[in-house]
Amino acid sequence: MRIHLLPSLILAAAILSGCGLVYTNIHSPRGYRSATPADVKVAPDDPTVTGRSCSRAILYTVAWGDSGYAAATARALEGKPGLILYDVKSDIKVTAIGLGLYTEVCTIVTGKAGRP
Repeated sequence: MRIHLLPSLILAAAILSGCGLVYTNIHSPRGYRSATPADVKVAPDDPTVTGRSCSRAILYTVAWGDSGYAAATARALEGKPGLILYDVKSDIKVTAIGLGLYTEVCTIVTGKAGRP
């Protein structure tokens, strides 16, 4: 009984850690400082844009992706050169299937795109 306890604890800790056991290459959001309407030239026709970035894991063994703010912001501003985001709101959406056999974590950034 005691012989199987340590490997079981190590396996449980690895599974509950939320990362891949064999391969992990993910970027996750930590903090983001957004411009405010006072920092940009606000115009009434400033478009509202949304960007999404995701990381994924399969079977507790492989994890990859970029669910960081930088990737979500870059996707929100695609096709809008010279604009910056202000009045930003962010959400995180997690999808787990089969008790985590497949997991997807997405950061969704929404804000106004204005001129600096």
